Amino acid sequence: MNTPTISRPVNRRDFLRFSAVAGGGLVIGFYLKTGGDGFAADLAAPAAGVEFKPNAFIRIAPNGAVTIVSKQPEIGQGIKTSLPMVIAEELEVNWKDVTIEQADLNQIYGGQSAGGSRSTPSNYDNFRKLGATARAMLIEAAALTWGVPASECTAVDGTVKHSSGKVLKYGELVAKASTLPVPASAPLKDPKDFKLMGTRVSGVDNSKIVTGKSLFGIDTKLPGMVYAVFEKCPVFGGKVVSANIDQIKSLPGVKDAFVIEGTTNTAGLMPGVAIIADSTWGAISARKQLRVTWDEGKYANDSWDGFTTKAKELSSQPGTQTILKAGDVDAAFASAAKTITAEYSYPFISHLSIEPQNCTAHWHDGKMEIWAPTQNPGVANGMITQLLDVPAENITVHMMRAGGGFGRRLSGDYIIEAAAIAKRVSAPVKLTWTREDDMRHDQYRAAGFHYLKGAVDANGKLVAWKNHYITTGRMGAAPAAGLLPCRPVRASTPASSPVASSTTTSPNNR
Repeated sequence: MNTPTISRPVNRRDFLRFSAVAGGGLVIGFYLKTGGDGFAADLAAPAAGVEFKPNAFIRIAPNGAVTIVSKQPEIGQGIKTSLPMVIAEELEVNWKDVTIEQADLNQIYGGQSAGGSRSTPSNYDNFRKLGATARAMLIEAAALTWGVPASECTAVDGTVKHSSGKVLKYGELVAKASTLPVPASAPLKDPKDFKLMGTRVSGVDNSKIVTGKSLFGIDTKLPGMVYAVFEKCPVFGGKVVSANIDQIKSLPGVKDAFVIEGTTNTAGLMPGVAIIADSTWGAISARKQLRVTWDEGKYANDSWDGFTTKAKELSSQPGTQTILKAGDVDAAFASAAKTITAEYSYPFISHLSIEPQNCTAHWHDGKMEIWAPTQNPGVANGMITQLLDVPAENITVHMMRAGGGFGRRLSGDYIIEAAAIAKRVSAPVKLTWTREDDMRHDQYRAAGFHYLKGAVDANGKLVAWKNHYITTGRMGAAPAAGLLPCRPVRASTPASSPVASSTTTSPNNR
């Protein structure tokens, strides 16, 4: 087996923390430092005195029950099942005996975002070490109990077996294991010995999903909860001039209605009108009678026709950024036997996740509590801190299962809207976006225009090509080359007829 090592000395407050709790149970946890990219990068110890809560990844009770905490947001990618499987594999427990709990946002877990398909590569090695070290300590506890060398003992399906045939269950070993020093390293399984990973396992929430159990953010129900919708200007940056607030307040089922001014700081709260009712349907119905006069601001005249015209204009000008250039493109075109041009475009694209954006927020006792289907709970926490000037430790974010995300829920706009509304309501508030809201106020994939030109020689061989790419940048700045939705094509040609190629980009104003 491979033996991982840790470069610094390891003690009880390093890497893993074992403590006897709740009648001798074993709690195993570790803190994942967050690297600059926001994803788990290293191991360190949790603060002393961490209680028996989901701030530990593994819990083993005296009866042998194993609980593994899933720290990443579950948005349908299956991470709530797959990452706990990594721990369970190295821990050597039977998957049917494992219970999975969804974590809340907590710095003890390190990075808790889900985006870029990085959850598995960012956590895989660390999670293997976590399970392997726990297994090694349970084996050591059994060896001490029997007075035999640990090398004569093997962990199998939640038990430790001795070569003589003696067997102890994990639950019988947790008290002794809790008293042992943490080893500096523990042997990892050889992948050929994997029993769980690589097998077909049903998602841990599947049965609840198909039977309609409450799992998703939109399922959240709390005692005394009220329901909200939030009308924003169809034009980005638009502000409320006036609204028939008094008439809306008089409608059946409506409890309140008010204008939210919005913010200009990084909290990013857009202005709008909030309607509070005794049901989501009541709030949506009242919204249909809402009449708002908007100051649409400087983007009121933006249109797809305008973007198309601007892109065409820019296509005849030099690009602001060269992504790739090989050879003398101009000379190759000048000497070519034939040139061909083509134009392609694609629009702004909405994410359109199945579950519309929603969030439940409750302001009480100077604290904000959030229930949200989010891919990035840490960002939401930071936005609420700025918006409401509330210390981060006074904000609790419960990560609910999301009905799709595709990157849309990396943004926290719908969460801070719920928080801003809840701050003015003395009850839990569930904010629900309609499908129209989703379409109007998405974080769209940028639109783009490709102006292509190619050339061939007298034999029909490609000698040059150029792609002038134009997209909607941010405040006049071009997008980073690494994020462009196009990639230069490498053409394979004889050395005697090299291909000259160029790819450039120009941003629109927004």
